[in-house]
Amino acid sequence: MHTTVKINHNYYEEAPIKESELSSAFNAKASSVRKDLFSSVYELTTKAETLKEIQLINFRKLRNQFDEEKLILKLYAKEFAGTTNYFIQTGLYAGVVFHKGYKFNITSKYGSAFLSRMLNFIDNVYVNEELSPVSKKEDVNEFQFILAYLFIQSLEKASVLGLPNEYQTQTQRGHKVRGKIDINEYLKREIPFRGKLTTTYREKAYVQEIVDVLYHALKKIEGKFGRDINKSLLGIYQVLKQNCSRSFVNLQIIHEAKNHKILNNSQFASFRKVLEYAEIILLNYDLSPSDNENSLETTGFLFDISQLFEIYLENLLSIHLENWIVESQMELSLYSEMFFKGHMYPDLILTNKNTGKVVVLDAKFKSMKLNGIDLDRTDFYQIHTYIQYFAPNVVMGGLIYPLSIEANKDIAHAQSLFGAKDREETKFIVDGIYLKDDMTLAQILESESGFIQRIKSVIE
Repeated sequence: MHTTVKINHNYYEEAPIKESELSSAFNAKASSVRKDLFSSVYELTTKAETLKEIQLINFRKLRNQFDEEKLILKLYAKEFAGTTNYFIQTGLYAGVVFHKGYKFNITSKYGSAFLSRMLNFIDNVYVNEELSPVSKKEDVNEFQFILAYLFIQSLEKASVLGLPNEYQTQTQRGHKVRGKIDINEYLKREIPFRGKLTTTYREKAYVQEIVDVLYHALKKIEGKFGRDINKSLLGIYQVLKQNCSRSFVNLQIIHEAKNHKILNNSQFASFRKVLEYAEIILLNYDLSPSDNENSLETTGFLFDISQLFEIYLENLLSIHLENWIVESQMELSLYSEMFFKGHMYPDLILTNKNTGKVVVLDAKFKSMKLNGIDLDRTDFYQIHTYIQYFAPNVVMGGLIYPLSIEANKDIAHAQSLFGAKDREETKFIVDGIYLKDDMTLAQILESESGFIQRIKSVIE
């Protein structure tokens, strides 16, 4: 019992499920689907009580902890002229949600090539190549790929200073003395003396629990995607293979690895996130419910793809606009002395290194066809508030989307703020990167180039 929908699905109720389509949509009996899912309105949001059973994976730390409530999944039915239509609405979270035994695959909208491209920009790592392994198995989904990529990339970055290690006491019995002679062992075993001594010494050694968890996680994703997925970690992989204990990694070992005291050392603190990804991979990598399929609990894994899009744009602009400093989620304090004080967090602020002029952009991971229907009025008014905050120093403000059609400057680039003749010092644009779900990496790079050139033509 499952169905697959894309993020931001049915925002305008444009794709209702007819009564005759209900069974095929969920691969289950229509009567069961009606009773289980649509007998009442079900809404899962970022502030829902049931969210504690779902693992949310963010791509960056949230600066605004009192963020607005965001939709994840909504199920409801409506009657039109005596006919019942059924609706599945989704927000900007991709992943897998299990609800009342039904599996909801919420997928990203623009294909695996663009997903790979965005993932390449996490932690300032840029690779102009396809990331999808050629040998991956057919049952692998994009969420497993995201997890695998996050694990590999975080492990590669954390391992720059080496794997977690500490001084440990070692025992040796032989003809040479290393460290201190163990007198008790000598009295027990070496009288009469036969030429060998038991000695103890201290030396640095890798933390066994951490090594075992990391090695088995790498082995598991290798089994899913093939050996090419680990090609950037060959040296680390060999070290882990040589030092792993070959014992079965159970919950206890994972717990000991995640809570080992060595992670309090700043040199190895970054392995905390690596081990979090490893735990997901080892315990629930198939993204299946922890209990049987008839469980009434709502569980799952979700990724904030809108955050990933923001990171991607931030780094893309930083690379290509050399004369501009690009900052994300800058905190703007409002009325700090008043009872109605607050904060705003624009997605992207660009500051010119030479002139101090400012560009204010908000990234919106929503479909945009450059028409009045797709433009959310709340987003529109919000970006104008950000622009006014920095006035009169702003040369341009705008909303950046994945575009569903080719960009058109004639209808999407205003020559003055509000279209007013006395505000020509500030331009306003709605722009973005043209994307289709079947685009190749080369086509995406071409689309990026066009976007950058349009931005430069306005601000430079």
